[in-house]
Amino acid sequence: MRPLVYHGGFAATAFYAVVGIWALGELVLQVATRSGEARDPSYAWMIAGSALGVGLAFRAAGSGRHLPGTGEPPVAIGIALILVGMALRAWSVRTLGRYFRVTVGVEHDQPLVDTGPYRLVRHPSYTGFLISCLGLGIALDSWLSVAFALVLPTIGVLRRIGHEEATLRRELGARYESYARRTRRLVPRVW
Repeated sequence: MRPLVYHGGFAATAFYAVVGIWALGELVLQVATRSGEARDPSYAWMIAGSALGVGLAFRAAGSGRHLPGTGEPPVAIGIALILVGMALRAWSVRTLGRYFRVTVGVEHDQPLVDTGPYRLVRHPSYTGFLISCLGLGIALDSWLSVAFALVLPTIGVLRRIGHEEATLRRELGARYESYARRTRRLVPRVW
């Protein structure tokens, strides 16, 4: 049985409106904050993992086992998580201000930002993105959709975080090491 978001009505309209706003926001962020720096292979991993995961999540919608409950709860919970993730990502981008880039790099005058969401979590922008991915999978009402929407983007994000942390440690040195000791990584170190 196909999930509620494929049956039209308010749930479908709300879901596709939120996903559309999320996708448009990500596109604008990618275009507006890309710098002309050297090629970054971790960027390709993140984009590919995210696109593949989201695409497969939509493809798997309604297949396999459904999430607990029926009807509106998965859609409502999924939409809420997408919005929470978008808000966390937006807060993170706003906190970094002109220093936020989708390509990894450190400007010569860049301070170490440890305010806003960065005072608690080292990578709140990526965390927000993954929360939104989880919400997408839940709204599609399939355990398989949840797995695709979360696991594949997480692989790309983990590659990205590894590259970013190596760059920050190299460029900011002891300041970043001190910051890293007092904040949390919400995703484990893999690479």
